[in-house]
Amino acid sequence: MKNELPDFKKHVDQIEVPGKKLDLAVENAIKRGKKKNWSFGKKITFCSSAAAIVFCLLIGSAFISPTMAKVMSNIPYLDQILQSMEQTEDRKDRVENLRIKTYETLTDDNNYEGVKNVIMSWLFSSEPPKFTVTVKDKEYQQEYGHEIKQMIKELAQSYNIDKVKVEVEVQEKGLGNVSKKQMELTNQLFKITEEVLKQEGYNFNIMSINHSKNSIQIEIKATEQQYNKNKGEMEKLVHDTIYAKTQLDLKIEVTRKSESELKDESWQQIFTSVMDESHKEFNEVTGFAYSFHPKPLEIILKTSLSQGKQDQKVAEEIARYAKQIVKVSRNELSIEKIPYKIIIRDKEQENMYEIQVK
Repeated sequence: MKNELPDFKKHVDQIEVPGKKLDLAVENAIKRGKKKNWSFGKKITFCSSAAAIVFCLLIGSAFISPTMAKVMSNIPYLDQILQSMEQTEDRKDRVENLRIKTYETLTDDNNYEGVKNVIMSWLFSSEPPKFTVTVKDKEYQQEYGHEIKQMIKELAQSYNIDKVKVEVEVQEKGLGNVSKKQMELTNQLFKITEEVLKQEGYNFNIMSINHSKNSIQIEIKATEQQYNKNKGEMEKLVHDTIYAKTQLDLKIEVTRKSESELKDESWQQIFTSVMDESHKEFNEVTGFAYSFHPKPLEIILKTSLSQGKQDQKVAEEIARYAKQIVKVSRNELSIEKIPYKIIIRDKEQENMYEIQVK
């Protein structure tokens, strides 16, 4: 376990703090610290101001009760969470810039004509990103594999990213030509669909094409009434236009997100913060999951912990830390309050500890 929060971890089980008063003080700190057009993780100056605002708020009365003094002593660790989130956002920006630069260098540069694709993946933002570079054949891999790995590592250093993982793989035979044809057809179908829907005044969020099933799925953002009214007309319009221009008889399906899916979507940034920040602070955190059904929402942190007294205490600390991350993220994003549980699981995926928040 890391030790960036000594005060919180040392005193969390020793101080009895009224939960509602602490929650209110934290929430007020976040709300008062907000400014217009303040995007999450972009203004580190707020990190130092939140605790100061709460401090002024508490000493503005004639006296400070012992209870409120205990509350105040616990608030500074909120500042550390905000600073950690700021650092996480900065790292994500740098890694994204590295991804773009790596892709451009390997796919646009004539020196790497044998490179077919570049993919970056990672689970936790605090861990090294992994690049998988696909090349045309074994000979190219042997001749340029080491050079490609070294180039990516040097690029990473230029973005102040200490470690990256790089794998250079050989493309499967026959995959390149098929993928290229599908990509050209996908682009053509996307343009046709986008143009015809715009001409008729329809807007869509996402379009996906399934070549094996000869189908296109179009997701729109609309009320249930608008959806029911326009669904059939949109499907026929897109089908007929594509058939007229390509002679392809495709199945067109117009969909919309349900209310539960929209709620799920609004919480995604919170889930990302909980996953990233919990793992950064506690290296025992190894995975993440969530479930809206059945209610209440369950936020699940998977760990490498075992059942036992010492690990049980660590599980409690992780849960309390995650709760504060949810509070900070939800207030900043103005997400509606809903009941939820934070569940900590051990390495055998058994529940160790949980907190329920109403």
